[in-house]
Amino acid sequence: MFRDFSVKTFLEGMAPLVDPPLTVAHRFVDSAAGLAYYLRRPGGLMWRQKELFDAPVYYLAFHGRPASVRTLVERIESDALMEAFAGYGDNGYRNLVYFAACNVFRGKRGLDFARRFVKETRVEAVLGYATPVDWMESLVCDLLFLHRFYRDPSPWKNLRRIYRSVQCDFPAARRLKHILITRRDL
Repeated sequence: MFRDFSVKTFLEGMAPLVDPPLTVAHRFVDSAAGLAYYLRRPGGLMWRQKELFDAPVYYLAFHGRPASVRTLVERIESDALMEAFAGYGDNGYRNLVYFAACNVFRGKRGLDFARRFVKETRVEAVLGYATPVDWMESLVCDLLFLHRFYRDPSPWKNLRRIYRSVQCDFPAARRLKHILITRRDL
């Protein structure tokens, strides 16, 4: 009841290590409606906050199952996830949605979801896991990728190289089946 596991403090700790400093907007979401309230374009809360509307990375930390995430009160299925991010690739900014959750890209259903998500939302890429993950191992993998992404002078041009460097330098990323799907992959 009193244990509070959150990636927020880790992301905030990484913020001053990149230039310009990383802006971290943290929201606790307990439902598909809550996710849409924050993310739906153009009326979602995030789109009304100048410092957040053009974020390059949307990091979703949940429990997961193939093609869905699980909050404390409900499962958010693939269609609701795609609806919350509808049109994100149309905003004139490149962005990546990072599913920091077990099994979201697991099996045919998970990989089909990843491809559909990129195609239908038109985001630049998705990143996530196709296996159950250890919280700390996946957090290290996530932070390593994010640190390299934000420190790279041309992260979109070098996205695949950044991803491969994490796979090479952190063997757990391969074992956890850390998966990247980009628009170029479609």
